[in-house]
Amino acid sequence: MNRMARTTALVAGAMVLALGGVRSAGAQEAGDASRTPHEVRRGETLWEISARYLRNPYRWPDIYELNRDVVQDPHWIFPGERLRMPGDAAAVVSSRGYDEARPATGYRTGRPAPATDLSGTVFGTRSDQLLSLSSLQLDDDARPAVVSVSDFFQASLLVDPSESGPMGRTVRVIEENPLDLNLPPSARLHQDVVVHLAGMQTAPGDLLQSVRWGRDINPFGQVLESKALLLVTRTDADSARARVVDVYGDYRVGDPVTRAADFFVDPELEHAESGEVLNGRIIAFAVENQTVLDLYDEVFLDLGLRAGVKIGDEFLVFSHLEPSPALAEPEDALCVLRIVRVTGNTSTAVVHKVRDPGTREGNPVRLSRRLSG
Repeated sequence: MNRMARTTALVAGAMVLALGGVRSAGAQEAGDASRTPHEVRRGETLWEISARYLRNPYRWPDIYELNRDVVQDPHWIFPGERLRMPGDAAAVVSSRGYDEARPATGYRTGRPAPATDLSGTVFGTRSDQLLSLSSLQLDDDARPAVVSVSDFFQASLLVDPSESGPMGRTVRVIEENPLDLNLPPSARLHQDVVVHLAGMQTAPGDLLQSVRWGRDINPFGQVLESKALLLVTRTDADSARARVVDVYGDYRVGDPVTRAADFFVDPELEHAESGEVLNGRIIAFAVENQTVLDLYDEVFLDLGLRAGVKIGDEFLVFSHLEPSPALAEPEDALCVLRIVRVTGNTSTAVVHKVRDPGTREGNPVRLSRRLSG
C-alpha cells in the first residue's frame, strides 16, 4: 500500500472510531435507495468515496449501512468490491461553503489565504470550518493525486521560528494502563490526547498538527518536522481533546502543536511544460547526513512563495547549469522534484523520479512543469 493509500485509510479508520459506527440521519433518509454500484479501486476508503459521491466524508456510514453484505469491516475495503450508493448521492449539495463549480480534492481546515498573502503563519489561516473533503470528479480513468495527503501533511518545513505563529503543546495521552506498565510517553494512532492551546483558537472538527523543531540551516531557518495529525473532538477553555488520525514520526507528550494548514489541489489541473525561467538550488536534504536520494525523499529548495513557487510545481535537478541554463536538457537531469509545501522563501519537494543517484546538496534546480487547466 502506498503512502497516500495508507494515510487516507488511517484517517478513515480514525473517523470510524470517532463516530462510533452509529448510523447517521443521512443513512435513514437514504433508506434502501441506491444508484449504480461503485467498484472499489486500490487505495480507496469509505471516507474518500463518501466525499466523492455524497460530497460529505462524514456520511461514510450511509454507504457502509447499504453494503454490510459486502463490507465486513468499514476500516477495510478491497479492490473489486462493488458498493451501492445512497439514492441521493448525485443530489447532495455541500454545506461547507465550497465552490461547487470548481471541484477539488484535499483537506480544508479553514478558509485559505491567497497564495501571495504572507501575513499569516506558515501553517495557514484560522480554522473555522469542520474538516471536510469537497466533491471530486469520478471516472474510470481517475488520475492519482498530484500531491498526496501524506506528502503534504508529513512534509518537513524550513522556516524562521519567529514566523511560526502561536503554538500549543501536547500535555497528556489518554491511555488505560491496567498493568501499570512503564510505557513511553508517545501517542499512537487512534489515541486521544490533551492539548494545551496557549491561546490558539480551535473548535471540534478542526485539524491540528504536532511538530518538532529540528536543526538550524542558516540563513534560511530551522527545520520543523511533522509528527502527527490530530482531529479536535472537544474544547474547554484553553485546552482541547483530540484524536490522533495519522502519525508521521515519534509523537510525544511535550511536542508543540499548531493549526494544520489547508490542503487544496484541483484535480482538473494537469502538468504542462513551463516556459518560465526560474532557477534555484537544493539547500539541504530533509534527513541530516543523507548521502543518496531515493523516491519520496524530501529536500529543501531556496525558492518559495515570493519567487512564485506553488504546490505541484516540478523542478529538474542538474549537476551544474553552466555556462547557460538553456543548455541543460531535461534528459541531463539527475532527478525530478515535485513541490509539496511552500513557505515565503523556501519550499519542500519530494523526489518524483530518479535518473541518477548523484544528487547532492547545493545542486542547481530549474522549473520544468506547472499545473494548468
